[in-house]
Amino acid sequence: MQRLWRSAGVACGGALLMLCVPTVLSAAPCDQFDPTGPARSAQITLTPNDFVDERRDEMRSFIATGSLGKVDVSVVSSTPGGIVRGVSATPQISRFSPLYGEQLKGIAIAVSLKSGGKPATLILRLRQVCAEYFRNTVLYY
Repeated sequence: MQRLWRSAGVACGGALLMLCVPTVLSAAPCDQFDPTGPARSAQITLTPNDFVDERRDEMRSFIATGSLGKVDVSVVSSTPGGIVRGVSATPQISRFSPLYGEQLKGIAIAVSLKSGGKPATLILRLRQVCAEYFRNTVLYY
């Protein structure tokens, strides 16, 4: 009987130790500069609100991700079709933030469109190494 109580005490002590020491339970931190590291992906929609000039031939946005890891981007769809001339998505630290000057890690997106001034809507697929979340911001780098 004493062995049973002793075993239960050791088991409870071990469980308590694991709960009190977070490094035992936490995984190794993600290396955002390792291009083969774990990545997350999301689809982002750019609308006519993302145009940066009156000619309506460039769209920009900044997506906060908490990472500066490698970024892959692809166009899922565009309305009207064939309007996209080029897409750029680069990891960057924001220059401005609505949160008291805080610098946000994320993805700066720039899309060049064919001239014509037509309203456009784009859906982009973004994939970034070590991204913690994907939050569309009001920032335009």
